[in-house]
Amino acid sequence: MKALKKTALMVIAMTVLSLFISCGEAPEEDGISWDSEPSGLLKIANNTTKDMVVFNGQTPSVNTILGGIRAGQNRTFDLSDDVDDYDVGGYLILRAMEYDEFIAKKDNLAAAKIDFSAMATYGPGKKYSAEISPNYSGDYYYKVTNSGKIGIELRKDSPDGEKIGYLPALATNYTLYAGSSDALSIFPVYVYFSRATGTVTTIKAKDHFDSVTVAPRPVTDASVAHYELPAQGINWDDIVGELTSPVAYVTCTNNVANQAAYFTKASTTVLKAQNNYDALNSGETNTFEIASTDAGTDHNLIVTLYNKAIKVPVKDADGNAVPIKNGYDYTLSITYNGAGVQDSSNYSAVITEVGKRDISNEIESL
Repeated sequence: MKALKKTALMVIAMTVLSLFISCGEAPEEDGISWDSEPSGLLKIANNTTKDMVVFNGQTPSVNTILGGIRAGQNRTFDLSDDVDDYDVGGYLILRAMEYDEFIAKKDNLAAAKIDFSAMATYGPGKKYSAEISPNYSGDYYYKVTNSGKIGIELRKDSPDGEKIGYLPALATNYTLYAGSSDALSIFPVYVYFSRATGTVTTIKAKDHFDSVTVAPRPVTDASVAHYELPAQGINWDDIVGELTSPVAYVTCTNNVANQAAYFTKASTTVLKAQNNYDALNSGETNTFEIASTDAGTDHNLIVTLYNKAIKVPVKDADGNAVPIKNGYDYTLSITYNGAGVQDSSNYSAVITEVGKRDISNEIESL
């Protein structure tokens, strides 16, 4: 009777296991899923001989595990449930370590050896791929500091070379690994996310003087060299200088008494202010955003009053049209000279270019 019960239990156990296999889903190990997510747009190739555990964020923890990738295999990840702003889009930092290292350091993952570091973009329809390479996860190491305010993607031997790793802004003495002691040149590619445009932008190093040459040493060698980026060339001012806004900003003041004014394109398309008002009351000031070009475009801007009976072309103080440039601030003053109220020539709409707006606070880096 006991033998029959034991046999029955074994049959049940085998049936449960076969159900897992038939569904293509393996049970999790230590809270780690190893199965690809069919709808995932992030693809990571593990080209090492070790199973790897992948994390989301700068500092790995059991709460930020994305999943595992078996040695020599590819896997897709669906990030839609791992970030709060997936529908908006953005980018995140990826870290990975060997599964054996994860088990050994599970209680203190901050002390674990990180074999892979990268950044990845996400968002609806945005595919991204990365590789865990044995060339950058070996038993040789060096340390790099990112003294800048922007995250850096490190490339081997050229700005378009193999991706070595990713250093967040102000990362200090970050450890990177290599498969041998052979020296290599590291080129920085600066990466930032623009809240103004909702896009990831990169700025590449311009020449070899922006790079550093590093010589990895065995992990047993405590006299490892430390390197710092940026070496020279690209700095914060260069990065800010590369920033662009998708709109121009025109701050309008209506100085005409007892009459609201419309700010329009060709007197037909009424522009709305940032606060969504469609007209300026007498004495009121509002800012309008105009989608233009970086080089500047004439939008045939016209101020209308008295239900379009008065149409005032927007000109500079010399009577010239002003091309509107994205990222620039302008002021516009609408006035009436007190002469005939029904004559458009007695009104003026003088626009002045103030300068390029500082939008450095519109960027963020991981």
